[in-house]
Amino acid sequence: MVVFCAFAQNLYIGSFYVTTTDEEKIYGDGGDKWTTRRTCISDMFNFEQPDVLGLQSATQVQINNLTQRMTTYKAARDILYSRTLELVDSGQVSDMPEGSTCFWAKLKKEEASFFVFNVCFSTDNSVASTSATRILAAVDEINSEGLPFFVIGNLGGNEKKSAYTKLSNRYLDCYKKAPVVSAEYGTVNNFDLEANHAADRFDFVFASKTVTINAYGQLQYGYFTKESDGSYKRRLPSTHFPVMAKVTLP
Repeated sequence: MVVFCAFAQNLYIGSFYVTTTDEEKIYGDGGDKWTTRRTCISDMFNFEQPDVLGLQSATQVQINNLTQRMTTYKAARDILYSRTLELVDSGQVSDMPEGSTCFWAKLKKEEASFFVFNVCFSTDNSVASTSATRILAAVDEINSEGLPFFVIGNLGGNEKKSAYTKLSNRYLDCYKKAPVVSAEYGTVNNFDLEANHAADRFDFVFASKTVTINAYGQLQYGYFTKESDGSYKRRLPSTHFPVMAKVTLP
């Protein structure tokens, strides 16, 4: 049973690999276009109402499209946050290896302040590993107050890679620590409903050790397009499933 402190702040936080318009041409059958899937994505998160959502592989145009429909959200670069939160500060982690990025935001929910580090690592294992090392240092540098924090995003590889090991040795993997989990598949789908997605996770929500993890889930929303023969085809919003965690700040 989860017990909540009377003054603690509950937080719903997630990570979503959007897939750029250039990337989407590589996968699927040509029907998985941003102009059709962006409505599903916006409505999915309008319904879920996360406090914070880190986006990866998203162009500025895509981020603008989402916030135009998700009217209760603002964007700090690729981090969407509810208008009920206060943005205290934001920036980009410097000296990241080429091919990897990390943007961060310091946010405040009522009286509780916390940091979010949104990462997207290279698929090159060596670069991803070096990126993880840089993130470990950057969190300590930027979060000098020792506030609760989250590292969310795509690590460019699964749990067998050193990037994951480095982060999971220091931070809580919400998937593994949550008492309630709804995530039966791996996080990558490549727009393919029929593929065996196995159990490989490339997308993560990590939390600092002072955070209480209450639940973790993978969203598997979909939508339909009408095909040329008059039939309807079920489609997925992106090449990755969103991963979400319900947590309590200390």
